[in-house]
Amino acid sequence: MDGAVVGLIGTAVGAVSGVLGTLATTRLGGKEQRRTQRGQFEREGRSIAYSNLVTECSRTYRVGYAAHVKVQVPGVQRSPHLADGLTGFRPAVDAVFEAVSLVRLHGPDGVAHAANNLASAMTSWFREVQHLYDGEGDAQRASEAIELYEELEERFITLGREALLGESVS
Repeated sequence: MDGAVVGLIGTAVGAVSGVLGTLATTRLGGKEQRRTQRGQFEREGRSIAYSNLVTECSRTYRVGYAAHVKVQVPGVQRSPHLADGLTGFRPAVDAVFEAVSLVRLHGPDGVAHAANNLASAMTSWFREVQHLYDGEGDAQRASEAIELYEELEERFITLGREALLGESVS
């Protein structure tokens, strides 16, 4: 075989392998970029969902705490002003459940479960305050309900932070 033909074949093989290498690199780079963008999009969605839940919980906590304190005042009479506080508590609890739906959508499962527990604790606290208002409640149970809510809120925040940092969430 002539040296020129061998050189030509070598050049052709080199050009084809160069093109194939470039295509493979471009494809892998595009895949990695899409994966990175998808991860960023998921983190942003989670961040928004988690912060919405924490915001709604904070607002509900303020409304609920005010109502809770008012119903515990010795000799408090059932009044329209006090009833308004309880009336505001219920829609605030409902808003927490709406925020939980977004957290459940974005996950992961551990955080979604913690969000459900948080909303359930908020509902239990609301019921205990309602029972106190109706004269049928137990102040100790109402206090325990708020303490449970506070613990579960801290648990949710911890798990949410771990999920946003990419740590394992159990």
